[in-house]
Amino acid sequence: MEFEGKVVLITGGAQGIGAATARLFAKKGASVAVADLDGKRLEKLEEDIKESGGNFKSIEVDCGKSEDIEKMISETSKTFGGIDILVCGAIFRPTKPLMEVKEEDLDHAWSVNIKGYYLSVQKIVPEFRKRHGGKIVLISSTFGFVGAPNFSVYCACKGAIVNMARSFSFELAKENINVNAVAPGPIMTEGMEELIKKDPTIESHRTANMPLPRFGKPEEIAESIVFLSSESSEYIHGHNLVVDGGYLAV
Repeated sequence: MEFEGKVVLITGGAQGIGAATARLFAKKGASVAVADLDGKRLEKLEEDIKESGGNFKSIEVDCGKSEDIEKMISETSKTFGGIDILVCGAIFRPTKPLMEVKEEDLDHAWSVNIKGYYLSVQKIVPEFRKRHGGKIVLISSTFGFVGAPNFSVYCACKGAIVNMARSFSFELAKENINVNAVAPGPIMTEGMEELIKKDPTIESHRTANMPLPRFGKPEEIAESIVFLSSESSEYIHGHNLVVDGGYLAV
């Protein structure tokens, strides 16, 4: 199998795109560790993957805290003997008008969505050096390229990740470490379903003018993440792969 012998660590992967990515990596032979705060969803994901014959470890941590990031890396390495691939997908997404955003919303968002990604990369590099290389895929968003009402915090965070992938590549490419990002468009995840419950108009207006006018599936984003983690992506560095049904073409 394509990823047999490889070890993958996914942050924020208990549901949505992260969970779909964990399932796909496991199906392709990788050993998978998922770090997330949601213990119940982690437990369910672990059951699903192990029942299918996959190697899986769940790690219940806060992906925005330095000590927890060190813990997830350490536990993954001890369990599977090293780490080859890091996928950063943890997210805190306050959806509020600009004038209603509180300082604690910003602090939490910066911690999980920016600092957490930065420290995860920084702290995993020593593990990759032991393997003489590695693959890093950051989950950005089409909202890292465009704005949207009530999503100012989310857009700011995803814009930071877009440039994080570019800047990290300058320092890590020569060490055989690929750093790239995947920018999903509107994807029907559990999080999107919650947003639609709060504002049903999202379901129609988010896709109305797209060339392919539908929500994407988490599995479609997982395929892109797996590609950027594969040997086929050796010459791809600092790239943001947009997977959006043409959302940004509008």
